[in-house]
Amino acid sequence: MILPSRLSATTLGDLLGRLYRQRTTGTLELTDLWAPPGAATSRHKIHLASGLVAGVETSLPAPPLGELLRREGFLADPAFRALLRRLGDGDPRPSGEILVAERLADPATVEAALRVQLRMKLDALFELEDAAVAFHTARPTKAAARRVHPLEPCDFLVGRPRLRDLVPASEVRYRRAPARAQRFYPGAPKADEGRRTEPPRGSSSRFGHPIPEAKRRALQKLGLPETAGQDDVRRAFRKLAIELHPDRHVTAPAATRDRNAARFAEVSAAYHVLVA
Repeated sequence: MILPSRLSATTLGDLLGRLYRQRTTGTLELTDLWAPPGAATSRHKIHLASGLVAGVETSLPAPPLGELLRREGFLADPAFRALLRRLGDGDPRPSGEILVAERLADPATVEAALRVQLRMKLDALFELEDAAVAFHTARPTKAAARRVHPLEPCDFLVGRPRLRDLVPASEVRYRRAPARAQRFYPGAPKADEGRRTEPPRGSSSRFGHPIPEAKRRALQKLGLPETAGQDDVRRAFRKLAIELHPDRHVTAPAATRDRNAARFAEVSAAYHVLVA
């Protein structure tokens, strides 16, 4: 598979879409084109398993797992301090593994938080304007692969910016479809000759839409209209978090627990998009 060498020639949504359609396993690498003098160039890696996003490595800011859990009320302060002590003492294990092994947090809650963290890291990469693009088909290393279910296509494809959405309205007005043989359907109405003059309803923040697509999707995840305010967001999140919290479904079948954990992760990610 041949991919564009520059992110500016496409979009991350288009790249992930192509890799998903091919059910590709490997690592998509985005390398910053500029770095301050004396600083190393940043490389961002998206690990894919059969086309699904299974992990993200990036230097872009994202809340640590422990802080994410504490901020949402799923990790008590004593447990949070115990985690910090472990990390400060040089414990080489990932935070999630420490939390579960030391029984500081419920495994299902940690799994949901890891999915939220993964989604937040991926969202940050969608803000990149340009980068060098490379893809490595070798399987990701065990160290790079996160112990979390891969994101679903709706998390990294649906509503994401695409190249066709980033064309300014002045260019869209004069674009013409490629020449092709026209089919004739007797009795069919004549095709509309008018040209579209408004910008395409895309999801990129580059063109300043009134409500960015990421926030529109987040509101939909919480079951809220586009006119919802911060108080509405907090109330909706609290209600859904209580309903979906793993502690309420301990005796439920494994499939139900997995669905609730995935839904809990979606709700938490949506909340962070809206209150950030």
